[in-house]
Amino acid sequence: MKKIEAEFGSIFKAVRERASKVSFLQDTATQITLNGNLDNLPLYVKIEDGIAEVAPYEYINAPFYIDADAETFAAVLSGQKDFVVATAQGSITINGDAAQALVFCSKMFG
Repeated sequence: MKKIEAEFGSIFKAVRERASKVSFLQDTATQITLNGNLDNLPLYVKIEDGIAEVAPYEYINAPFYIDADAETFAAVLSGQKDFVVATAQGSITINGDAAQALVFCSKMFG
């Protein structure tokens, strides 16, 4: 797997690529906020009718939110770190609808 840099553009591209390859059965949306030297830029992932849209914007009223350390998130996307381990260690936090978050995260990062 290709190494993802801990920068917004690299992470955004990796999330968009991954979301386009995953099959989603239910509509959902999330905002991912990356912490680090990125000015806390958010991006959103919206799934509608099985199609993922990823954009560099805030998603107000998302069912759940993901906050992540940019270095850790890049490592997860690169396959160098396990998403569940990163969450257990507190490098990635999820707030909101646990059921939707579980389904989404297991598809995207499982």
